[in-house]
Amino acid sequence: MSESLFAKAQNSDEVKSQDILWKRYTDALRGDKVAQYQTGVMYERGLGVEVNTSHAAEWYKKSALQGYIDSQYNLGILYATGRGVEKSDAFAIMWLGLAAKQGDQEARRLLLQLIDQEVDKKSEKTDESQMQMSLMAENEIFIAPLTLICKKKSSVCTQYKNKGECDILRKGSVLTTKEKKGEYYKISGIVMNGKWKGYPKEGWIDENSVDIRH
Repeated sequence: MSESLFAKAQNSDEVKSQDILWKRYTDALRGDKVAQYQTGVMYERGLGVEVNTSHAAEWYKKSALQGYIDSQYNLGILYATGRGVEKSDAFAIMWLGLAAKQGDQEARRLLLQLIDQEVDKKSEKTDESQMQMSLMAENEIFIAPLTLICKKKSSVCTQYKNKGECDILRKGSVLTTKEKKGEYYKISGIVMNGKWKGYPKEGWIDENSVDIRH
């Protein structure tokens, strides 16, 4: 084949390809769901046009709303990965779920993965929320370790708000704490003869009866 004939053949193939793409696009504009899917693929993969995943998502959605399974699957993938649309596991699950309902096994597999991930996220949030609620119950909070110096006639009681059995500690006694509830510190340790040891029982002391050593 001569160079001129080869060039003509190339041009002919290019024109034919452009004609096919144009027909596909015009069919998509008329509402054909298969053509809309094919137009979405054109934009997603850059077939005869520049890659534009936003346009691809728009065409997939038009087709997916008409129940076209491949568009539902592809749109679900775009939402799962955040390409061309804002990432959304909820929308990804919705579209993959519709495709899976029509029998797409790959959509079903990905759907189950996404659902498992969402369950794990909710479980983590629930555990975190329960932990925060537990730590803040009745205003009880964990604080940075503090050293407390007892004032005159400081009472340490086994129950919150000076209840239960109470001991009177002499002035200058040194205590440590890591927790506080309301106006009371929970004692974690005591310094005796220059040595620290854990407090032998539960003890609470009013913040007004101690000074904080800085």
